[in-house]
Amino acid sequence: MNTTEVKRMNWWARRIRKAGAYGRLDRAVRQWRGLGSVRTSTGTAPNGDALVYRMNATTLEIGQGANTFKGMIGLAGLGGTLAMFFALLVMSPESVMFAIPERYWGLLIFTLAADVIVFLPLGLLFLTIFLTDFFGYTDALLRFDRVRRKVWMFVGTRSPIELDWDRLTPVSQGITPANSNINTFRSVLLVDLDAEGDVKFDGKYPRIASLGQTSLNEQQAISQYEYVRQFMELGPAHLPSCATYLEHRTVFRDIVRFFGFLDLARNIDWRRPGETGGYGLVFASLFCMLLGWGILPFNLASYVAYRCNRIPKWPKGIDDYAKDGGEMRPPEGAASERLRIVLKEVPFILLWVGCAFAVYAWFASWFIK
Repeated sequence: MNTTEVKRMNWWARRIRKAGAYGRLDRAVRQWRGLGSVRTSTGTAPNGDALVYRMNATTLEIGQGANTFKGMIGLAGLGGTLAMFFALLVMSPESVMFAIPERYWGLLIFTLAADVIVFLPLGLLFLTIFLTDFFGYTDALLRFDRVRRKVWMFVGTRSPIELDWDRLTPVSQGITPANSNINTFRSVLLVDLDAEGDVKFDGKYPRIASLGQTSLNEQQAISQYEYVRQFMELGPAHLPSCATYLEHRTVFRDIVRFFGFLDLARNIDWRRPGETGGYGLVFASLFCMLLGWGILPFNLASYVAYRCNRIPKWPKGIDDYAKDGGEMRPPEGAASERLRIVLKEVPFILLWVGCAFAVYAWFASWFIK
């Protein structure tokens, strides 16, 4: 199998990366905290829920959590593309046709400069964002081979990046949004560092593997790392069972899930005395009735994006390695994270979607008049 070698950078490129991405300043801003060695337990119970795609006796395949906002970013990219090309194809020609007869040469030069410097580059940028999000890959997968002590990181159309498990440094990364001084999102990274403690690069790609999705709970993020660590060090027989596993394709219920509010209706058992959660469901219903019209287009965009995206396909050599452990399957006893609609959810779906379409009809009436 062809493996990608780490390219050696010149002195100037190394200085730039130290001062910028993944150098000392970047690690301070991102709040990196070391978790010791990959051979050392963190003391946290392992948890593989919503982390694993497939596994067998020798190989574990998980996601990097790169699909959290899939479709939503692409929808914003599509909106930006339409706005930029509207400026190029409608506004600019009108401005030019007005400037030439009146001999407003300043306006003409400004319009042409704006087209070349602003509208065209931004239009291509937004178009790239849209195409990448809607027609890229469902997830950036990671594969762990406990026999060969290797990690492979999927990076799209080029060859996967190969990492040596025993040389990786696990760190807990915290990111605090600019508009918040309280909430810090946590994730665990496996980082390949050089002798000076800076991140190595494979071409333009940093040799960093992110495990699962970010979380507000640091222990939850570490528990996912501990699941991977124990698989590599002890084997699958020592791992606890998973409640859910990941799938690459979405289902229709994901369109009307409304950021998880539909799960409240699913989890309530009205036949059980003293059942709690009714007040939360009332609040969720009011929220979705008022703002569901804004949520529904993004959910639909995410559904379409997952359907249009390609499922990552590993090179034959890496797939052959996985066959040593048998057929790759979802974790035994785990259920899919993609749930189907049940009868008690239907009234809430009809109520929330109906309110959303009533708002759309109200907006449409303004254009029909």
